[in-house]
This record gives sequence, C-alpha cells and structure tokens, in this order.
Amino acid sequence: MGTTWLPRSSLSWLGHPAPRPRCPRGGRRRTSRLSRGLRVGVLAAVVAVVAAACTDSPTPSNAAKGTTTHDSVLVMASSGPWTTWGYNPWSTNLNFPSGANGFVFLPLAIQNWPSLDSFTPQLAQNWSVHGNQLQINLQPKATWQDGTPVTSKDVVDTLYLDALTQAGIWNDITDVAAKGTKSVVLTARPGVPMVLVENDLFNGVTPYPSSVWGKYVTPELKQAVDSYFTQARTDPAAAAEGPAYKTMTTALQNLAKVHPKTLVGDGPYKLVGMTTQEQKLTKWDGFYAADKISVKEIRYLGNQQPQVNSNLLSGTADFSSGWLYMPSAIVNQWQQNPDAHLLSVPGTFQGQIVFNNAKPPFNSVKVRQAMAYALPRQKMDELAWGKTKPHAVTPSIPEGLVDQVAQEFLTKEQLASLNPYPYDTKKAAALLQEAGFRRTGGKWFMPDGKPFKVTLEMNSGWTDQIAAFKVADSALDSFGIDSTLNTVEGVSYSEDLHTGNFQIGAFCCTGGSPNPLLDFEQSPMGSANNFTATGSSAGRRGLGYGPKVNVPGLGVVNVPQELDKQIHQVASGPRMKELTWSWAQLVNQQVPYLEYADFANQIAFSTKKFNWPAESSPLWRQHSNGNYLIVVGQEKGEISPK
Repeated sequence: MGTTWLPRSSLSWLGHPAPRPRCPRGGRRRTSRLSRGLRVGVLAAVVAVVAAACTDSPTPSNAAKGTTTHDSVLVMASSGPWTTWGYNPWSTNLNFPSGANGFVFLPLAIQNWPSLDSFTPQLAQNWSVHGNQLQINLQPKATWQDGTPVTSKDVVDTLYLDALTQAGIWNDITDVAAKGTKSVVLTARPGVPMVLVENDLFNGVTPYPSSVWGKYVTPELKQAVDSYFTQARTDPAAAAEGPAYKTMTTALQNLAKVHPKTLVGDGPYKLVGMTTQEQKLTKWDGFYAADKISVKEIRYLGNQQPQVNSNLLSGTADFSSGWLYMPSAIVNQWQQNPDAHLLSVPGTFQGQIVFNNAKPPFNSVKVRQAMAYALPRQKMDELAWGKTKPHAVTPSIPEGLVDQVAQEFLTKEQLASLNPYPYDTKKAAALLQEAGFRRTGGKWFMPDGKPFKVTLEMNSGWTDQIAAFKVADSALDSFGIDSTLNTVEGVSYSEDLHTGNFQIGAFCCTGGSPNPLLDFEQSPMGSANNFTATGSSAGRRGLGYGPKVNVPGLGVVNVPQELDKQIHQVASGPRMKELTWSWAQLVNQQVPYLEYADFANQIAFSTKKFNWPAESSPLWRQHSNGNYLIVVGQEKGEISPK
C-alpha cells in the first residue's frame, strides 16, 4: 500500500456555492472540520456575496456610534452573515467579523494570484528556506493593539489551535517552533516541497494573540496534535478513532465556547463598533506601517445584495468587492455615473456540470462528449450573469482550470490542441449515433430502445445557476432529449451527489487556485467527491469516475488517490507543468465533468472621493479579497483620499 494523505482541501459538494442575492440558509462552505484560517479568509473574501443581517437588531454595547462624511472615510457596501457574531475565530456557531481579516488581523503574507510562489509580505517581514525548514521572520515593530509586541509564540500557538480544525498546514509539517521572539521555524515533512508549505501557511493561517488564546495550548494538546497527524499520514481512519483525535475534539469544543469581549488585533485598523448592519473601523496609529495608511476610517455596511447595489447606486458606498453579483440592469445603471467604475476579473472559481459516470448512458465517453456539444454554455452564462461586465463567463477550453491558471502552466500549442466544444448539435448527434443511439421523430432513443430521458438536478438555493440550467433544459428538449429540471434542498442535494443518486447536476465551486493540481484534486473527480475514502462520505462513489483510469502520460492510475498524492509532493516547475498537461487532457478528452462558467470578481468603485489603482494595475487581479486589496493598495500608494 502507498502513502495515504489527508485531503489538502476541505471543499466538498456543498462547498463554496456561487454568490446570489438572498438571505443565507447557513454557512457557505461545508460544515466539517474546516480550517479556522480558511474560514476567516472566506468570510472576508465574500464581503459582497452572502446576505447579512436579515432580522436581528443591533447589540447596544457594541453598536457603531455615529457616522461622518469626511473624505477619509471609506464606505464599503458589503454583506456578511452578521445575524450571529462573536470574536472567537475558532467558533463554529458565531461569525467572525468580516472586517477583521486584513484590516484588524494581518496574515503572514498574501498570495499574488495567479502565481503559485509570489507573495506580498504582511506580518512576516521576510522568510527563507534552510533545507527542510522554513524560517518566518516577523515584522520587528509589529505590535498588538493592547501595546504588547507580536512574537513567535503568537504564531506557534495559533498553528496548534488551527490543528484542531484540520488546517492544511499540518499535512505539510512535522514541527513548528519559536526561534527567538520574532522568528518561527516550520519543519517540512519528507517529500513535501517548501512552496506547498508556504501556500498552506500564507493562505490558511492568520496569527492571533497568545495573551488571549495561549492558555488553551497545553503540552497535552501539542502532544495530541503531533501524534494525530503522524498517524493520519498512513492511516487516517485509525487516527480519527484514536485517543489523540478525541483529545483534539474535546479541546476544540472547549475552545469554541470562549467568548472574548474585544478584538486584540495587529492590523492597520481597530474595530470600534459593530451591529448587525454595520462595522466601524478606525485607523490604528500603532500599526508598524501606519504612515502608509491614508484612509482614516472604514464603514462596513452589511446588507442583502439588493441593498448593496442600492448603496452603490445612491452614492452611499465607495467600494464593493468579493465576488460581487451585480445583475446586468444594475450594471447599466451603475455605469451611467461618471465616477462609477466596474471591473470584472474572471478566474475566481468555476461552475461545473457533473455527469453520473457510473450509470448508463453517462458511463460512455462519447455520450459525455456529445453533451459537451449539446449544452449551450455561453447562452447559459449570458442569461444567468449577463454580457456586460459579467459575473461569470464561459471557459475558453473546458480542461478543468480557469483560463488564467491554464495559461500559467500550459503552452499556447497545448491549449490549441484541446477541444473547445462549441455549441454544435450536429457533432453532438454524430457522437450519440456512434454510441448506438438513434433519433426517430425528432426524439433520441438509447441503444436499448428506451427514450433518452435526463434529469437535471440543481440546489434550490442556487438561484442564478437555476437560471442557467433552465437554458440547458430547454436546449436538450429542443435537441430531442426529454429533459426535466429538478431543484433540491441543499443538504439533500449534497447527499444525492455524494451517493451518486443523480444523472446530471451542478458542482459549485472550485477552481481558481494558483496550484493547478489542487484544482484537479478539488474538482468533482477528486477524492472529496469521487470514491471518497475518508470523512463522513467515506465509501461513497459520488461522481463514479473510474477510479482507475488511463491518464495521458501517467498510465492507469487511481485518479482520486493519485491526485491526493501529487498535491503533497509536486512543487512549481517542469514536473507540475507535465502533470497539469496530463490532467487537462484527461478532463478535456474524457469529460468526467464539464466546466460551464468561470466566475469573476466584480469590483465596483467610485472615484468621487478616492484615488484608485489604474484598471490595468495587477492589484485588482491579485487580491479578490477586498480587505487585502484596500490595505495593500494603500501600502503601495495606489489608494488614497482625494
């Protein structure tokens, strides 16, 4: 038996649904052991996606007091689930303030998308690699907002508490230790490239003060973490039943019950007031780079998406980002204002059409290819997300990657050799006929003589994607395939996909990682969704693709297991490009699933009160998280009051 790896990602069938203007039914991502660092990053990144305070009233003790119209006050039209909130980043029941990450708390560094190995330093001044060790040197003047210095102990303690939520970094390291008061050393596991350690560290870990959280990091907890992750590398099922895991579970349950009354941050802003409708942040002069921060106050307006759009149109708000969903009619109104600007930066994540690969007729490659030609993906996207500055566009080539990442790792010649699958019912018909289907009286019949009927299944809460699938439903009917569109409540929908109880469904959302192998691993054919080996869905076949398939350049491999192995062993470089080409060919040729939408980050901003980066600035594309964009933009001198 080969090495068994823990999944690098916590995304699943339910995870990461596309933004839509409605009150949330619950969390956006899967409710399993999701990394606390990732939860916080996601919450900040979706500042204009998930509807916020729907019914709750403000909490008087923390209410934002007063407003101002001074030009140095930046108003962000945002939305976040603030109906229940608290100041515990590890809580599974209370939402951490959306304005905290990046504004109040600094990450160690920020990834410059779509590069895999380029980062903008934040709390980490610099870092260096020494053999199998990564040394992080903290900003020497970094201070917590209670006046105490930020130290290596803060980072070490945070990492151990993150282990309780299965943070990805613990798949990569065997040890983390302080080296003096301002340096931290992480030791990589054998065979894990350092760039992958950097990615999991910088993308998944935001340090918190030991003065608040350090007492929960006991010697017993550290021993349990080390023991659990060591065992989980070779036998994750046994590790999940062992005493170390039980110790960690109990520790997380106790940790989640802690309710701090204030936020002790280390970032450029302090949270001075919060209600279910608004967060108020003011510049903190103790920030080590306070001289670069020119926006003195930020008001974070929490609204449902229609109100976000209204705030922008009325001039109340100066900025909104984070996968903003602005329908075409609102786009047209917004652009009539001479100070209004809207960028659509594609590549945030994907929407995918999934076929039940285990049951006829979709166990046939030719049938799946025929469906790729028969589904009018561009029309689906344009109806659901518009043509002008859209929230989603059709991928140029359905090979499993968003276009920007594909262009980083595949050559022009390789991309040109792949099939773009344009809408073409003649080619679809020819493929069905090759597969033994026949058309009589305008209707298609399967090789066994039965009518070709399909059911399209969609999560009932994904209203924008339902609109897209209505186009697909109509197109298939017109083509002669008897099609029915069913909408299913979210939990039941996830269950259907995991158990393979579907014909054609929608998968949302993965993709957009600067690591293309991670995109393939998180895709419908990866281990979280296809012949799942661990977790609550262990033993379920999900997509039912393979699992053993002849992959170009690799031969016959177990697809989910091979992807799990590769994402822990392969760094950027020639080998990653070779493997990216192998998996891209597989997805394009065998169509185990079909990309139909690359979602964009819509960024709305007004130049009435503020100077913003030129539309050609890489800042807009590097940081889909609006908080990071505003902080880094100020640090680089590209965002300032007029």
